[in-house]
Amino acid sequence: MKRTIVLLVVLSIAPIAFAADSSPVNVVITPRIALAIVSKDERKLDELDKAYLDAFTILRADNACSRLYGGPGAIEALNELMRVFRPAYLERHIAVRMSGPTTLHENAVTGFSFRMFEKAEINKYGSFFRHNTPYGQRPPLVAEFQPNTRRARVAVLLHELGHLVRGADKKWVLSDDGEDLALSARNTKYVVDVCRKEIAAVTRMTATEQLDEPLTTIAQLATLP
Repeated sequence: MKRTIVLLVVLSIAPIAFAADSSPVNVVITPRIALAIVSKDERKLDELDKAYLDAFTILRADNACSRLYGGPGAIEALNELMRVFRPAYLERHIAVRMSGPTTLHENAVTGFSFRMFEKAEINKYGSFFRHNTPYGQRPPLVAEFQPNTRRARVAVLLHELGHLVRGADKKWVLSDDGEDLALSARNTKYVVDVCRKEIAAVTRMTATEQLDEPLTTIAQLATLP
């Protein structure tokens, strides 16, 4: 019987976590590292597309942040997350909420595996899309990043990815933090501490530069049998 895991991404005051065990279904997937976005015209990319492109650019290279997630193979999890994402209108302290039964995906060629939740909701009222104003409720910071900024958005995606993939110790990179705002904030800080250099570098690139950049050798190898 499947149980439900609820994960929220909340941010600087503390977000995310109430988790129960689940019974995942094993699914074998083919190796892939292709972009999950279709258009290569920067003018046609929305904020989620651009944040995805930033995360993709970080993960496909050999760097400390990519290694945290097991290397370029983590792009498979990122791509599946993009497929599952749906917009939602939630409380402002939530950036992303993942919930429902989980499915375990495993790459038969590389051995890379990750879980995916049935639902992944990205909050239109949260820090991914909304910035602070003098009036009304204020979305929280994402670690030290102001809400509705490029650095905040890629940090949110990297946080979520940490709940989907395992590290070298075979444990999830980030522990479940669904309704625990303090733990969610610590999880976000951990990701940003590891990935700060890569986040700073990638957010200085234009989308055109990222789309024109060829896959690195290590990313190419991740797609080969």
